[in-house]
Amino acid sequence: MNLLKKKSLWLGAIFLVLLGGATLYVIHRELQGQDIIGTLKHADIRWVLAAVFAMALYSIADGINISRCLRLAGYKITFAQMMKYSFAGFFFSSITPSSTGGQPGQLYFMSKDKLKVSHSAFTLLCALLSFQCIAVLLGILGVIFSRGEVFKLQGKFAYVFPIGFALNVAIIICLICVLFTRKIAGMFAGIGLKLMKLRGIKPGDRFGFLRSFAAYRKAAALLKMNKTVFLKMLLTSLVQIVLFHSVTFFCARAIGCVDLDWFTVLRTQSSLFISVSSLPLPGAAGVTEYGYALFYADLIPVEVMGSAMLLSRFCSFVLPLVISGLGLFLLQIITGNKDNKGNN
Repeated sequence: MNLLKKKSLWLGAIFLVLLGGATLYVIHRELQGQDIIGTLKHADIRWVLAAVFAMALYSIADGINISRCLRLAGYKITFAQMMKYSFAGFFFSSITPSSTGGQPGQLYFMSKDKLKVSHSAFTLLCALLSFQCIAVLLGILGVIFSRGEVFKLQGKFAYVFPIGFALNVAIIICLICVLFTRKIAGMFAGIGLKLMKLRGIKPGDRFGFLRSFAAYRKAAALLKMNKTVFLKMLLTSLVQIVLFHSVTFFCARAIGCVDLDWFTVLRTQSSLFISVSSLPLPGAAGVTEYGYALFYADLIPVEVMGSAMLLSRFCSFVLPLVISGLGLFLLQIITGNKDNKGNN
């Protein structure tokens, strides 16, 4: 028993070291050669705090959406658990290409909390579907209200919006099929069984897999019977994404762009977000900054463009990355201490 505890502690320590290393690497890559301290000194701290507060509410809204489906499945989710899953999603999405690490990271922490994989996977897919639907809707509205300005961009970026839009719509279609279409879900279950067979399936594995699939389908049926839950998730995602896009407005105002109005930033940021969010880069690094310079060329004066972009990236990406990493670290320690007390 002591050996198992020591092994668990060592694995936890290694995980936390890797977590910290990944955080430092991404921060170094994002801020290399950038004077964020100087930018913050010359910024209006009130608007900076508004941006930080908006990102805090963004994380809480994400956790609320995750907890809704889990509670529907019968789990009693605490606020700490809710925030742990939210932090995990943001952190691992930020350090992996196309944000592909978010859901696996969340599944890891959910499994540590003894949640069924089938229920966890269904919950995360529902949350992702809700988020994608609102992101695409706001992106379409952004293009309409900007009178198609995004299609007038020249050079390589001229193709980014159509590609990003197509990828996001494809994700929505796939999620709907997997979540609510029995045949498509059954097809994926069949693929899973074939892969298990190739790996040398054990007598009890097939039954366990089919039982998980049945639980997954039961969760889907529960959501169909409680459509108001998904409607609430959509509304929460709307608030969540509006808060996220508002960070750019707060940061621009912080460095003195007093003539920039909130709705213009919302429609512009919505178009930019669906252009770059699915590109295969960690946190859409590089292309986000390039897109920012193009999309806001006529909105933010060139002399403060760099400061506005740096501050926005810091408040919407770098600082939340640090907070989510620290949050996971602290919650892991707290959870570990509770488990140890329960075992004694």
